[in-house]
Amino acid sequence: MGTFLWKDIIVLLRKKTELITLILMPLVLIVILGFALKGLLGGDTEALNMKVGIVNKDNEQLGIEEFINELEEMDLSEEVVSELRLAGGEISPVSLLDEVFQEEGIQDIMETENMDVADRDKAVAEGDVDAVLTIPEGFTYQALQKMLLNKGDVTAFDITINEYSSLSANVFNSIVEDFVRTLNFETAINRALGEEEQSISSLEEESRERNELGGIETVSTGEPISSFQYYTIGMAVMFVLFVASTIAGEAYVEKQQHVFNRILLSGKHPLLYLAGKMVSTTVIAFVQLVLLFSVSALIFQSFITETLEFWAGMAMISLFLSICVGSLATLLTSLTIRFNSVAFVYIFSGGLVTLFAFAGGSFFPTSQMPEVVALIGNWTPNGAALTSYMQWMQGFGLDTLRPSLFRIIGASILFITASLVIFPRRRLV
Repeated sequence: MGTFLWKDIIVLLRKKTELITLILMPLVLIVILGFALKGLLGGDTEALNMKVGIVNKDNEQLGIEEFINELEEMDLSEEVVSELRLAGGEISPVSLLDEVFQEEGIQDIMETENMDVADRDKAVAEGDVDAVLTIPEGFTYQALQKMLLNKGDVTAFDITINEYSSLSANVFNSIVEDFVRTLNFETAINRALGEEEQSISSLEEESRERNELGGIETVSTGEPISSFQYYTIGMAVMFVLFVASTIAGEAYVEKQQHVFNRILLSGKHPLLYLAGKMVSTTVIAFVQLVLLFSVSALIFQSFITETLEFWAGMAMISLFLSICVGSLATLLTSLTIRFNSVAFVYIFSGGLVTLFAFAGGSFFPTSQMPEVVALIGNWTPNGAALTSYMQWMQGFGLDTLRPSLFRIIGASILFITASLVIFPRRRLV
């Protein structure tokens, strides 16, 4: 077994192209992607800084007064009128939206400037602002009518976006859309429950109760993942798959040179050759992962304050992934030897690795992809390994990692079983 391992290592060291693909290429991509998206994954919002213009054509106070005057003309009890009057002053959408803009997290990335209609188009065209929010005339009055009396229609906000600031502008558009969606949702719930007339204090109390029942509980004890940490892991789990295709490609060359036949003639069991491929691939894959993580820690300072326990967990995940890559190499080797063709290796390295990397989250988090793609990615070896790495880095325990590790183990068993079925046990001409 040691002979097979040493042979594959020596052959790999002599091939500069494979070494560049396995070691230098992922480092180059880590640099490019890490700097391109630096800070976004770790909570640094400097890249999202935006300047937004506000064109307010509405007179909020006048709209509230018109709404109150309409209430007094309706056939309602004094108690109901009093509660609706109070609610109208407290839940004016324009004031609520202004409160959203004044929140600390929003203020960190957004600077607002009041402007008139004449300046709006010029500011957008010259790039002075990333987006402009226009509040139409009569908006407050129409909104209160719809929210509290379910009468009439509400004129929509108008957002003008600078096309050259697409990222910041899209973030601003999402902020406003989330505000409108939340406001509409809460209004619909209150109306469905028949509680349009309850006071604003009751609404706030129910809101607090809902937050207590469906709030967010932080279970992670680690710091946010930085871009360099994420792409170090993403590139590592992607390029480790190339080790399998590299070793399987060497099997084709050895087949052409009758190495496999000579092993059979020497009286050794044919599966010894296959086992040698698995062991050598596992060792090389593990060394590759160790090198990538070590270089990233030294050059990019990705992992500079981590404990021995942290590295032990990373090594455990890397070992599971390396064994899976080794089992994948046995499958590719079996296909190559059985059909005497290197086409399977080319298909895997030229297409399947990219698809696995895309679905597994190597290029961007799976949370930004359709649910079906993320589900498929979690069942790929690289996707399951990336999930395990991320969970471990964020402070989760082994219980949380267990499902992902089981998927890696399951894939390894599947690959080994398939390779044993396919692998020939007789001399091939």
